[in-house]
Amino acid sequence: MDLYSMRYIIAVAEHENFSLAAQACHVGQPALSQQVAKAESELGVQLFSRGSRGVTLTQAGQEFVRRAREIIQQADALHAEMAKFSGVQKGSLNLGIITSLQCIDFGGMLSAFCSTYPNISVNIVQGGTHQLIERLVDRSLDVSIMNRPVNHLPSQLHFQKLGEDRYSLAIPIPHRLAARTSVSLSELREEHFIFHQSNQVASELCLQACRRAGFEPNIVCRSSSPTTSLYMVQGGLGVALLPSEEFRHRSITGVRELKIREPIVKEVGISWRRDAASPLIDAAVSFSQQWTR
Repeated sequence: MDLYSMRYIIAVAEHENFSLAAQACHVGQPALSQQVAKAESELGVQLFSRGSRGVTLTQAGQEFVRRAREIIQQADALHAEMAKFSGVQKGSLNLGIITSLQCIDFGGMLSAFCSTYPNISVNIVQGGTHQLIERLVDRSLDVSIMNRPVNHLPSQLHFQKLGEDRYSLAIPIPHRLAARTSVSLSELREEHFIFHQSNQVASELCLQACRRAGFEPNIVCRSSSPTTSLYMVQGGLGVALLPSEEFRHRSITGVRELKIREPIVKEVGISWRRDAASPLIDAAVSFSQQWTR
């Protein structure tokens, strides 16, 4: 049992709904549900009563949430006390983050970090991975939460994986594959594709996957927004390769998700300069690693 799971369970208790709790934690509902089920299995008790109107805490669940809140409060206080000894008492952190982040509870992580280091101000800059890399290299950013580049990471940067996105196929209904639950990429050579923008890591990743399957995708449109891509699929413009978590956060009528048999996986992590000699950067990296463990 870890603090991460405790935070998930508390979120479900507060929202009385797994989907709303997942949105609040900025994670996919399947991942959150799995963590709750795993916790119940480890504890040997049922924490929630699940019904058509939502979920409610069992008696055991009420006691768990009460104790878990105390533990998290104590853990945050402990982090704050230890920060006094680490030399990280005040300062400013320039933090980069990609515009679409589904596999990490960024909101929860940032809130906990700010509670642990209350005298640290955080300046957040959003952008694409390649933009964030440039800002790390020119030192306008201290750390960045971003995708691992497909080809190479500049030698002056570190990258530590924190999570991953697995890709699925979005198809319109009706479609020749609508009765299927999964598909091989090689079956899609005749499809029209809605792709990510060419400067996005996701575009490079999906393009390489199609080429490994033996074809060059027929790209009819590009979009930097997964939501926009889903609506274009709904309109019948084509199919799209998107992170599976996008289907958990958005239910769009007329769009179906198919699993891809050949895994397309995008790593998400934290990156910083190798020559960075800052207790604050060290604290941010260490905190993010512990949070997502």
